[in-house]
Amino acid sequence: MAPPLSHTIEIRVRFGETDPYGVAYFAAILDYFKRGMDEFLRSRGLPPDLAYRNPKRNYGFPVVATACRYRAPVRFDDLLMLRTRVVRVEKSGATFGFSLFRTEAGKDILAAEGRISCRSIDASWTPVPLPAELRNILSAR
Repeated sequence: MAPPLSHTIEIRVRFGETDPYGVAYFAAILDYFKRGMDEFLRSRGLPPDLAYRNPKRNYGFPVVATACRYRAPVRFDDLLMLRTRVVRVEKSGATFGFSLFRTEAGKDILAAEGRISCRSIDASWTPVPLPAELRNILSAR
């Protein structure tokens, strides 16, 4: 089996994403994951808005499930590395995996890891098979 498709971005923790102790609020991490998904799609030549809501081709690709395991705190102004990868492509959807790292004393520390699953739907929110163009983008090596 070929290695999973992946894409890496840098993210700087902004002040507004932190709690009173300067630690990134838990929902900010999920936002980082979503940002990673957006940039993954862009890196494959598909604008995210056309993946998530494509009225011309009559499909959407909403998030249906998320999971996150918080391993180490990230703080205001930390520069993070987020790796996004395709974990699974199914008949009607796909699951993305995420690994978020911060650097401390020259070592990469796993700060969080998680998954986001999306499903393909039509305009009436009925599940439909993954459109070929999206399947190709998520499956091509």
